[in-house]
Amino acid sequence: MAHLATGVWGRVTLDQVLRKNAANAPDRLALADFADRSDWTRGEPERLTYAALDRRVEALATFFSGLGLKPDTVVACQLPALADSVAVLFGLLRAGLIAAPLPLALREAEITERLDALGAKGIVTVAETVGEPHGERMLAVAADLFQIRFVFGAGGPVPDGLIPLHRLYDEMDRLPPMRDIARKGNAADHCATVAWSLDLPAEAGATPAVVPRSHNHWIATGLMTLLEAQIGTGAVIVSSLAPSGLAGLGAAVMPWLLSAGTLVLGLPASVDRLAEEVAEHAADHVVVPALFARRLSERLDAHKASANLLVVSGDRLADVELPRGTAAVDVITLGERALIARRRRDPAAAALIPLGAIGAPSETAIAPTLVETQLRVAPARPGAPSPARDGTGELMVRGAMVPEATWPEADRTGLRDRPREGDGWVRTGIIARPEPERSRSLILTGRGSEIGGTGPLEFDLTVLDVLFRDVGDFADAAAVPLRDEDGFERLAAAVVPKPGAAFDPEGFVAALAEHRIGPHRLPSVVLPVPAIARAPSGRVMRAGMASHLQRR
Repeated sequence: MAHLATGVWGRVTLDQVLRKNAANAPDRLALADFADRSDWTRGEPERLTYAALDRRVEALATFFSGLGLKPDTVVACQLPALADSVAVLFGLLRAGLIAAPLPLALREAEITERLDALGAKGIVTVAETVGEPHGERMLAVAADLFQIRFVFGAGGPVPDGLIPLHRLYDEMDRLPPMRDIARKGNAADHCATVAWSLDLPAEAGATPAVVPRSHNHWIATGLMTLLEAQIGTGAVIVSSLAPSGLAGLGAAVMPWLLSAGTLVLGLPASVDRLAEEVAEHAADHVVVPALFARRLSERLDAHKASANLLVVSGDRLADVELPRGTAAVDVITLGERALIARRRRDPAAAALIPLGAIGAPSETAIAPTLVETQLRVAPARPGAPSPARDGTGELMVRGAMVPEATWPEADRTGLRDRPREGDGWVRTGIIARPEPERSRSLILTGRGSEIGGTGPLEFDLTVLDVLFRDVGDFADAAAVPLRDEDGFERLAAAVVPKPGAAFDPEGFVAALAEHRIGPHRLPSVVLPVPAIARAPSGRVMRAGMASHLQRR
């Protein structure tokens, strides 16, 4: 109720916001594909006004409901950055369904595990992106999971076996209007999406967790970026991020929705291609991964274009130095729990995470609180080293954008929500320490030692240890995340070959790929070592190994 009182939460669902936008600005361009769409996926580029988008969303909702998909049924989405992908997402929401957006990098083994745990009854995907056969892959997953009733194909022509959604758009005018979904209580409090996450308790390995996010949670998340970046009504936003996770949805789709703006989407082959789209659309804002932010700023200058950069980084803030004069907002995703946006005062230095109540815009002292942060420093166990003297601890969050509710399927699947502390605090599994020269500010230092990746692509390193050892038939092996000088992560496989055995790193990586795991879990480098450093408990000492391997 406190969030309702501040005005952060309300009684309007995400698809109702879209419907309002269509009523207020029916002819405004809502969504547009990059001009080179047909180079990397099937179908020609689309441009949808708000009126056309709302009609498409209505038709999709009616179709999904007519097939017997009941409200609160989970439907997985593995979709690229396309106008039709956003339409599908809102079609699911208007039908009262729960969307489970999946990263494009996931492969069959990971998809099957997640959909089984979530109890998904349907899947929506495209035929392919850059040669990756998502449609055929999802048909294979559906064959392994009896619970999957429908596999839909979005974004144009699809392989046999998928239900093509694009044919529906030719018959929209003949479909009846979607019936209103009857909800108990406040419809905006109902679950809109679910995301897969990992939890790392103090004395156990990583365990799966499900993060259910309501319409109100998403609106609060979108407000953070909208207000901090000063995204005005009708703003043009360019994004290359797929509509999944806190980055793709929270930093791009939600600010677009709340601003009734124009969202231009695509998968650029190069940073220069992204800069061309920004210049072509005279974009006000561009959502860009931190890895490419500096290069994009330079290319925008070459194209004589200017846009506010929304620089997205994950659980460890990448300290990317931007050219002088660059307008930028750092958007930091804290796993799948929260998103914090802060404007850079100096383009050369990334913004820090505030400690305590965080509102937006940051210049406004009376801004409503969207999220709160605190550090939890674990007390030392008997015989264990004392806690770090610099105040290092686990980052905790709570507030209007932070889901607390337990996923309703937890009892059936064995999954559980991330543990909560007192007073609504939720663990993130992210390690941080106070900034010694800036009071009430935090520096992120990474995830727990047994979790790799970020956000929706995080994974259990201990599981990879076993897979590496078994696939390579090594005496021992460990997955070791390495960091470059800018803070970006790459995965190494440290392996101990058996005496006399041939060492074939390329063959090892190829054999791993045959296990149908995503590229984010494939090592970029395979390094032979005499032994894997382990603690007396058997736990891999990854930090020490990373320090050693990075010097090689």
